[in-house]
Amino acid sequence: MSALEKNSPSQAAVLSKAFLNATKQLGLTQSQAGSVIGMHRTAVSQLKLNPTLKPTHKSGELGLLVIRLARSLFALAGGDEKWIRHFMHSHNTITDGVPCEQIKTIQGLIAVVQITDALRGKA
Repeated sequence: MSALEKNSPSQAAVLSKAFLNATKQLGLTQSQAGSVIGMHRTAVSQLKLNPTLKPTHKSGELGLLVIRLARSLFALAGGDEKWIRHFMHSHNTITDGVPCEQIKTIQGLIAVVQITDALRGKA
């Protein structure tokens, strides 16, 4: 085993950190983030110390969609976090709702991700 392989972080650690960064960028509370991936807010707060999001589990798959949403909005907004948070917490005619509420369901999360991906494709 090489030194590089020894020091490689686990998939769960990388996904957990990326998910937490994405939720911060989107302006989601721990409670909101937890409801999106099916975890209690205290479990979300523990992700820093105990990274348990695995890409092969349902919560990990949903976490990957949240990261994808954050990346799409980052590209659309040119990195403007105020605009991203405004988009997430305001009623949008294009999503026909408030995205931070819509993403609490799998169907809503997928719809918002598809809309932002489509908008990004036009830009």
